[in-house]
Amino acid sequence: MKKILTLVNTKTEYDTKLLLLYTLNITDYLFTLILISSGLFVEANPILQSDISGAGGFLMKCVLPLILILYVKIRFCTKMPENKRAVNVLIYIILFYYAAIDIMHIFWLSYTVCMFM
Repeated sequence: MKKILTLVNTKTEYDTKLLLLYTLNITDYLFTLILISSGLFVEANPILQSDISGAGGFLMKCVLPLILILYVKIRFCTKMPENKRAVNVLIYIILFYYAAIDIMHIFWLSYTVCMFM
């Protein structure tokens, strides 16, 4: 257990970026659930359309990304990789993608709230 906890510590720049990435992923999932519950929106991902609010959606949006992020941390970030620049660029691209999605969710949430007032 101690080994797992040491993997989660944010001691490096990679740790901070990966924690931010996972946080954006979770907020994407929560915003999606809220927007779908309004009845005005549907899940855009065809794989998750049928089970976004069930156990399958939770596994696909929360558990699987955590496993993948831990894999990236173990595989690429614990050692100083030869391709450090490529890993950084890839992480920044994914961060930008999830930040854009969350900004879009916030826009639609505020629009929905204003519509029902």
